[in-house]
Amino acid sequence: MSEANAAPPERRGPPRLLWGMIVRPRATLEYLRERGGRSWWLPALLAALLVILPIVVTAPITAQQSREAVAAAQERWGEQQGMERSAEEQAQMEQAMSMAASPLITTVFPAVGSVVGLVVGWLVWGGALYLAGMALGGRSTFGHMFRMVVWTWLPYALRGLLQTVYILASGQIITNPGLSGLVQEARPISEMVITPPSLGQTILVAFLSRIDLFLVWNLILLVIGVTVVPRLSRRKAALVTLGVWLLLTALSLLPALIGGFFTQQFAVTSAP
Repeated sequence: MSEANAAPPERRGPPRLLWGMIVRPRATLEYLRERGGRSWWLPALLAALLVILPIVVTAPITAQQSREAVAAAQERWGEQQGMERSAEEQAQMEQAMSMAASPLITTVFPAVGSVVGLVVGWLVWGGALYLAGMALGGRSTFGHMFRMVVWTWLPYALRGLLQTVYILASGQIITNPGLSGLVQEARPISEMVITPPSLGQTILVAFLSRIDLFLVWNLILLVIGVTVVPRLSRRKAALVTLGVWLLLTALSLLPALIGGFFTQQFAVTSAP
């Protein structure tokens, strides 16, 4: 057949691409590698929206818990001092409760931080997989790897949607995500302020909170993507993906380590 009679390249719309990432991820990633273009904006916007929605719907619950935590800390301080609060101290406590429940604290800052963290995570993942793939003989560009990472984040977008539906239906915040419920009981923030968990438990909870079926799905898609984009073998792709995940997970636990250390120090210094 001559070129004049050849069939035009197949075009896939956004709905078909999203569905293809679920039912035929390898074929879809191969198509995106060749003709994806700027379609990666679709999963990027979807992921950003669905990382914000759970924060928005939990804002009223978070505000109430923040008020309770501030009140519990102030109550404990008053008991230790053995005296009633003055009018000025009462006003300061009310101001602290108002600040803790402010939309800037409960919604704006967490939403902006989550979106920034999402983009930075994509860049880091794309860069790490690109460098590791090149070191193992793969052939690709950072742009192709970055776009592949964005598309493979679809499981987390679905998780955000399910979390939003659950919170709206139950009126409860998700206190123990992932497998963290295996080592931590659900407790109000006010109780955790008074008796914080140990440093080891804090790190373990932070790690287990990242482990769920959506993580497994994401890692599988990443392994497929690394075999498609830089054309590495399955074994190398799996080693690269798991290695990058372990490294980035260890780095992501540093804030929990630092926060747990200061929480323990505060608990020791404020103990009667």
